[in-house]
Amino acid sequence: MKNIFMAIVIFAISILTVSAQEQQEKIKKRITYSFGGHIGIPAGYVANYSSIVVGGSLQAEYPIFKATGITASAGYLDFIAKRGGKGASFIPVLLGAKYYLAPKVYASGQAGLSFYGGRDYADGNGGGSGEKYFTYVPGVGFHTSKHFDVLLKYEAVYIASSARTYSSAGVRISYNFNLN
Repeated sequence: MKNIFMAIVIFAISILTVSAQEQQEKIKKRITYSFGGHIGIPAGYVANYSSIVVGGSLQAEYPIFKATGITASAGYLDFIAKRGGKGASFIPVLLGAKYYLAPKVYASGQAGLSFYGGRDYADGNGGGSGEKYFTYVPGVGFHTSKHFDVLLKYEAVYIASSARTYSSAGVRISYNFNLN
């Protein structure tokens, strides 16, 4: 009985492995690049000091399975201050994944570090040059056409030294292309 069970397990693993390899071979191994602009509304603590968030980013996506890709991105994020404030800017460098729920709809998540870009000494909680902060960005996106994409996202930069989070809810509109 034990040998029959082991044979069934080995057979099932073999079938799954062959199936996964066949799926892997069907994927076009092309990196998709995108550049886009961000606009958002500050959330939580930072809404007291900032009126709008703007920025831009470059991103690359590499497919690893038929419905899943890994992403890497770098960008610029500026929390523009309300009148009389100094605002704050960050340079996020993130890694993540995209999972396609349907051919044109996906869920994404990224995490990484944001480097302090300057300003924000008005409330005493700003960083110094070169400081790094944990950042995460969950979202849901839509391919509106072959080359354009819209991502609804929440972006949070956690400042551990002050236990504050610079966060925003916003949208990234991007242009997508392949080099190969």
